[in-house]
Amino acid sequence: MKKIAFFVLGLSFLMMGCTKEDMYENEVDVVLKSAETKTYQAKFTEDGYLTPLFCDGEMVDYVSGNISSHWRVHYKNGVRQWIIINFSGTLTSSNGEVLTIRETDKMLFEEGMDPTYTIRWNIMGENGSHYIGSGYVDWTTWDVVPEMTVCPPENQK
Repeated sequence: MKKIAFFVLGLSFLMMGCTKEDMYENEVDVVLKSAETKTYQAKFTEDGYLTPLFCDGEMVDYVSGNISSHWRVHYKNGVRQWIIINFSGTLTSSNGEVLTIRETDKMLFEEGMDPTYTIRWNIMGENGSHYIGSGYVDWTTWDVVPEMTVCPPENQK
């Protein structure tokens, strides 16, 4: 999880440091809304992705592997409003089960406030495991704080 958190942090700093003109030279990659309102997007492959699996607020396992990510960064009147990242791919748990992940991370930026970073995940295993959850990232520690989880019966208390 720390690896993905550092990756997201690094890309966030990169996005913060870039001007809108620096991000994409090819206007085909930009959805134009007005002269100063744009959504930039990019796709990446994340090698070595690692994330914990939570049940009832506690980590019960972790999954790792290579996944794809689709980033969208939206500006309104020249000010960054949000970043949405969709992750998808196949991961393996510590016990060898192969799982498919769909995750959406969303960072909101409001003037005069700290940004918020929320996460929603849906992870389904080949052996019937199914983890659904949502939470947020603590900006000070970069830890995922689960707020709602639905887990397989064998992992519930």
